[in-house]
Amino acid sequence: MRARGVIAAVTAMCAAMALAACQSADQVIAEYNNADAAGYDASTVQTDPAIQALVPETVSADGMLTIGSNLYWAPAEFQQGGTPVGYEIDMMRAVARRMGLELHVENAEFDSIMPAIGSKYEVGASSFTITSEREANFNMIQFYFGGIAWATQSGNPTEFDPADICGRSVGVQTGTMEDDAVAEMAQECDVQPAIQRYDSQDAVTQALTGGKIEAMSADSPVIDYAVAKTDGAIAAIGEVTEMAPFGVVVRKDDQAMTDAVQAALQSLMDDGTLVQIFAAWGINDNIADQAIVNPEVDG
Repeated sequence: MRARGVIAAVTAMCAAMALAACQSADQVIAEYNNADAAGYDASTVQTDPAIQALVPETVSADGMLTIGSNLYWAPAEFQQGGTPVGYEIDMMRAVARRMGLELHVENAEFDSIMPAIGSKYEVGASSFTITSEREANFNMIQFYFGGIAWATQSGNPTEFDPADICGRSVGVQTGTMEDDAVAEMAQECDVQPAIQRYDSQDAVTQALTGGKIEAMSADSPVIDYAVAKTDGAIAAIGEVTEMAPFGVVVRKDDQAMTDAVQAALQSLMDDGTLVQIFAAWGINDNIADQAIVNPEVDG
């Protein structure tokens, strides 16, 4: 993953933020990562023998459900003190418990996860937007709906407009739907935007607080969390667009594992556990109530 560099505080940021003292980008991102996050106690989730029976023996043999995740995408999946946390991590712990397994999380670069599902990882769980292209190659089981959102430094000192990125500097995480979206927007520009791509959302947020970019784009819950945890350094701007389902990813030809994940997720939806997991992270909307495999999507 991308290593964090030392970014000095910039005068423009200090002027834009109504803070008692100007913090450097390093200080802001450190507080962001160390913010208290109790999350959901998945140890209370009980094994369902019917779901346990669906799990392939190749998965259950070691007693672990191994997932690939990019742990730099708070509040969905990130790390605190080296421990994976987040609403999707808690959800997958609950899925594993339903299967009679323990969860093992492998941290990986986002765009390396899907190619390794079925070999290195049994499941991919990293806020994957469900698209028709991905559905052609993988099975994706929906659990949540999110959209594209934007943030600038507090006060929007450069008067950035997310509807017009031409000639502006913007940051995204590599391989995300926001990466694709800004690239598509750039095709309409006479003056090209400076699109800065980073291997982690931490690095994108740090670049914004440090004044290296004018704006960042990420999933709507990611933007909301960053705004809440950066102590006034950044603010959301514009409307959330392109709402789409997020899904857990299973190898296309692994019907047994697909059935097991689908059944586990549906059980968490049916008994209210999934709603409780998201609520523990301050999210109360856009939670799926049907764990549909490969739902029909526009893009």
